Amino acid sequence: MGEASGSESITINAPLDTVLAAVIDLPGQVDWFPGLISCEVTEVDEYDRPTSAHQVNDLKLAKDEFDLLYEHTDDGMSWTLAAPSMAQKKSTGSWVLEDLGGSTKATLSLSVDPAIPLPGFMVRKSMKDTLSGATKGLKRYCEN
Repeated sequence: MGEASGSESITINAPLDTVLAAVIDLPGQVDWFPGLISCEVTEVDEYDRPTSAHQVNDLKLAKDEFDLLYEHTDDGMSWTLAAPSMAQKKSTGSWVLEDLGGSTKATLSLSVDPAIPLPGFMVRKSMKDTLSGATKGLKRYCEN
């Protein structure tokens, strides 16, 4: 199975600044991003936003450790896998936020080229579960 990609959006009853702060707080994502066990920021930019981080994810059958490189905009951030890991040949993602005047539309986009040979239906299900779990997790986190 080759690369899998997808995106999902959700409306969050919180202002853009609140949602953006949650997205940028990489170590805090362990509270709401599915499968994320730990995240250590290894570099920040002049605005104290993460530009590099080391993450550990629970893949149910094993743990995957990897480094991500981040870029920031006023309404979100994007990332790329710094080097292949046990489970990923390459990976990219982004959060794009849209101010809806008191609430925020959050869109998560992911693309992963798995290093582990898996049937296509398993890769697609994992992608769907991650997108759904992360957007719903961010909503719950920001609305509490």
